[in-house]
Amino acid sequence: MAGRLDGKVALVTGAGSGIGAASARALAKEGAAVAVTDIRADAAKTVASEIGDAGGHARGFELDVADESAWRQVLAAVRAEFGPVTVLHGNAALTSTDAYRRDLGVVDLDMSLFDSIVAVNLKGNVLGCKYVIPGMIEAGGGSIVLTSSVKALTGSAHRTAYSVSKGGVDTLAMVVATGYGKVGVRCNAVAPGIVVTTATSVISQAQREALLEAHLTPELGAPEDIAAAVVFLASDEARFVTGQVVCVDGGLAAHTAVLSPGGSRVRPATV
Repeated sequence: MAGRLDGKVALVTGAGSGIGAASARALAKEGAAVAVTDIRADAAKTVASEIGDAGGHARGFELDVADESAWRQVLAAVRAEFGPVTVLHGNAALTSTDAYRRDLGVVDLDMSLFDSIVAVNLKGNVLGCKYVIPGMIEAGGGSIVLTSSVKALTGSAHRTAYSVSKGGVDTLAMVVATGYGKVGVRCNAVAPGIVVTTATSVISQAQREALLEAHLTPELGAPEDIAAAVVFLASDEARFVTGQVVCVDGGLAAHTAVLSPGGSRVRPATV
């Protein structure tokens, strides 16, 4: 059986771990040749090697998504290896423990940290779109899937820079979809809820339990849950889906947790 992405060339940013790594593996499993990129070259090459060992086609590249010249260099190398990129998963984000702890409310926000987070989370995706779209048009079309967050959809008392940057990602998806849809380029965003990765290791057990209570599923998300949505949006099965922010969040954004904690506890009536 042919893979859903046979003949596609995918580039995934922030693919050295977490959601990006899971997406790179899932895209390769469906037949895409995958450029696994990360600011950590060793991590990118490790994931690419694992994909190769599993029978996929991948190569790892170092990429600082906030560096415009780096995009030009990496895309030239990917084109030489695989051809023009027809699937972009813009997933890289600044999620270090230090950034998490310093990303406070507006009044207390360190603006240098704000600049750094926006440079990676938002500017990095703008640059990705800027440089992959011409090749997608040349190839007859393509799909861009950006990683947003449910934090772009609701307010919170902290993580100001992260939330604002992800709000920009949502708008970017709509802008790209609007500007390039007629030439065959689709653009969507996926908005995860809490996904268990190394980036969420800073969350205490008490916080984790509270977050689980706020979700409508029995468990928190896994990177593979997001990767499954990325594959769908990248594939021709989603040919009529563009300009959308798709929540893959265990129902986190579907209700007001304080009014309906553990809302899924409602049991069906006995027949």
